[in-house]
Amino acid sequence: MRRIEIITPQNVPIQYQLANVRERAIAFMLDMVILFISLLFLFLLLQTLGTEDSQQLIYLALLMPIFLFYSFAFELFLNGQSPGKRALGLRIIKLSGADLSISDYTLRWAFRWIDIWGTLGAIAALKISASHNGQRIGDLLADTAVIKIKPDFNVTLNDLLSIKTVETSAIEFPNIGIFNDHEMLLIKQLIDRQKKYPNEAHNQLIKDTARGVTIRLGLEKYPGDARAFLGKALSEYVAITRS
Repeated sequence: MRRIEIITPQNVPIQYQLANVRERAIAFMLDMVILFISLLFLFLLLQTLGTEDSQQLIYLALLMPIFLFYSFAFELFLNGQSPGKRALGLRIIKLSGADLSISDYTLRWAFRWIDIWGTLGAIAALKISASHNGQRIGDLLADTAVIKIKPDFNVTLNDLLSIKTVETSAIEFPNIGIFNDHEMLLIKQLIDRQKKYPNEAHNQLIKDTARGVTIRLGLEKYPGDARAFLGKALSEYVAITRS
């Protein structure tokens, strides 16, 4: 599970999970199925119109551009997603954190003919597997990568169990059990991120989360520091649920 970290123009670090070869290949095949069905439907429709000679001209004038510019058009107008990528939860991003430009999309589209079509995807698969940022040639030239919008969850129950617990007699939040493991794992992940990147965005997210936990616990306000409060809530959750 490879990840990259992008620094946004607002100087906020964001971590993304890279799409692997399999996910990108499935997205590509889905796009080809959609494209084939669309072209077949249009071809059958055009057969009902005009003479036989005009059908060939219409095919060249209409259907070929659809085939040629399918991926380019969708990725340009759907913010880095084709229908196949959208179905798989994938998106193209700029490694600099900036928005993609038309030239970026053009570079990626142009080199599809080398990366994918010219070698039946062999070059693309090799480059994606070998590249640190999972980039094919078109990605390298455009300085882009394909990421998963909803990354796999990367905090496990072992992370909760590794938290130093408190004695049950010292529990301050006896109703902490209203939370579940998934929610606590998210809080654990947030605390770890804020420790690693103590910027304003993460600090604010810690405070907002602490306020949300406070409301769920029926408290007027969280005692002391927001991160310390969340850490104590985690410890007490482990003590109560694992005792």
